[in-house]
Amino acid sequence: MRGFHPIAGLILGAVFACAATPVAHGAPPALPPGLSDLIERDRTADPVEGRSLTNDAMASASGAYVTGDYTMALLHAERASAGGEPRGATLAGHILLHGLAGEPDEAGAVRWLRRAADLNEPDALIILARLAEAGRAGLAPWQAREYFSRAAEAGDGRAAHEFGLYLMVNADPGAAGGAMDWLRLAAEGGRTDAYVDYAYALGEWVHGPRDLTEARRWYERAGEAGVAFGSLMAGTMHLEGEGADADPERGAQLVRVAAESGLIPAMGQYALLLFQGAPGLPADPVNAAHWAHEGAQRGDPESQFLYAYALAVGDGTARDLEDAYVWAVRAGITRDGEMADDPDRMRLEAALARALGAEESERLNRAARLAAADVNLR
Repeated sequence: MRGFHPIAGLILGAVFACAATPVAHGAPPALPPGLSDLIERDRTADPVEGRSLTNDAMASASGAYVTGDYTMALLHAERASAGGEPRGATLAGHILLHGLAGEPDEAGAVRWLRRAADLNEPDALIILARLAEAGRAGLAPWQAREYFSRAAEAGDGRAAHEFGLYLMVNADPGAAGGAMDWLRLAAEGGRTDAYVDYAYALGEWVHGPRDLTEARRWYERAGEAGVAFGSLMAGTMHLEGEGADADPERGAQLVRVAAESGLIPAMGQYALLLFQGAPGLPADPVNAAHWAHEGAQRGDPESQFLYAYALAVGDGTARDLEDAYVWAVRAGITRDGEMADDPDRMRLEAALARALGAEESERLNRAARLAAADVNLR
């Protein structure tokens, strides 16, 4: 059996996608968080005594947006913006950017978003930064840093998180301190989605402090906040003794939490622990095979290898050489259809092929590749 995975160098949340994608009927793109909160609070559009005309316009925009009347939502949002409400301009930009009231109009969207950005509205600044990164709507990539910076400096926690990630992804050594500071502010401000990113920056980022003790603490905080990947990473560090003394029992518990939370890579890791046994976690081949199968069906290569191994030797499940061969092949197929270079998997596949014979293994190989292609297309 193979050893436990090393800590992965993943940055969760470092996705700055903002494409105006086609909208499925009845499913508009997610609103920016600030707008979403506002519209949820003010979705009735009922008149309120003493409320200003600008606030009434924004309430009407909220009500129209919720009911799917995007043309009226755009009209009222523009009225609200004219009265000085920056979120009205952001909503107008959002509607135009995604073509909710007609064809997408990036130039028009940017005009409204800039009006909101002039008033330091965080959602508008972040959208403009993402558009700039992509070089869209006449914006240049260098402008992204300015927009992210302004949003973060306006005191928005999400912007602090995203600006920190932006500085990390652009790998400017001179900005390393700034990246760490913004991620720390976001994490210490209670943004649970920043915990894992801050932990990664602390422990693994090439320009970070390589402080595994603090990284382990923040991964564990992420897990306690319900972030499954944080549980997996903290569990790995406890098992390997990274950042502090090893605590295999706690590590196994955290990996189990991640697997039970539905994190696919954790399923294979937990299966491996169950196959091998660990302090506080007796070997349980039947449960191990179950978790390996769960992860294998979801496309996790480690789970697929483990399940193939279990089927090949009958460990925790009925022995089935044909099914074992299929899973051994699938474990090596990457998303681009190539075969990964993995000596353990290759030895298992070769041993099964010899047992099955050339004709049968060729037939099963084709079946495995078809099954893998079907999963990759989903």
